[in-house]
Amino acid sequence: MRERFVALLPLTHNVDFAHDQILAGVSGLFPSLTSKLRVVRAGGFAEGGEGVPCLLAVGPNIISVHLCPGPPNLGTSEALDMVCPAWFGLRANHPKPHSHVVVRSEQDVNHPAEALAAAAAVSMVATALISIVPVEEIIWKTGQVSIEPQAFQRAGLRLTIPEIKVGHWLTWHRCEGPLSPQGRPSLILGSKGLAPFFGRELETVASILPQAEIEKRVQAVTDFLILHGPPVFDDMPLYVPDHDFVRLRLRDRGHLNPKPIMLLRIEAGPAAGEGLRKSQGLPATGGFGRRAMT
Repeated sequence: MRERFVALLPLTHNVDFAHDQILAGVSGLFPSLTSKLRVVRAGGFAEGGEGVPCLLAVGPNIISVHLCPGPPNLGTSEALDMVCPAWFGLRANHPKPHSHVVVRSEQDVNHPAEALAAAAAVSMVATALISIVPVEEIIWKTGQVSIEPQAFQRAGLRLTIPEIKVGHWLTWHRCEGPLSPQGRPSLILGSKGLAPFFGRELETVASILPQAEIEKRVQAVTDFLILHGPPVFDDMPLYVPDHDFVRLRLRDRGHLNPKPIMLLRIEAGPAAGEGLRKSQGLPATGGFGRRAMT
């Protein structure tokens, strides 16, 4: 069973909110979903914190909304600032959260497409709550990433259009790789937040490409994998922008992650890239790379 998607919304003070406000907020922001929204279990919380959780359905996805006392906890022994640095700086320099809202997907997922729908549903409910409760950050638990609320809302509002971005669900760790045979420094990138979609995180092989170029290709690949959800197999080739292609290899452990990973190798080759595009039924120009990088 893969980890469920959770958004944490720290609050410096409590306000009233209930299921009908949340449902109206989701419907107002995503009118095309109105017919797919319903209340599974009514609930809400008073300004003093008393109340009961509510359950909402966004299509086939059941999303729970809880209010918990104190600051959020990611379930690790390390301090929150170490595991998930806040977008605004040290949390100690800001008012301490009085409580936090937990938005959580409640069903198991076994396929990337199901995971995408569940992650989107949690994001939509959290996006609506940003306009209802006073929140200074959104913590996406599976990715251990802190996001500015308005930036999260902007990303959330794109979830019903084709060019959606998924970067706000992930964070990336970087480390130096070994020197190349020519003595040049290399870089390794590793994801946090992809395992709920594929059962594995992703790492790049050590690359001497500039960091911006590695990040560009990695973002294109992760967007494609999450949005299109192809079955992942060992030595899997994928076309990416600029007439490069990459291969995904399944490994029992990574350099940054001791658990099973998808290892991403970037391989240059215009002719091979064009042939691979055609074999995958992609258009002669653009492909998923243009869509992912829009």
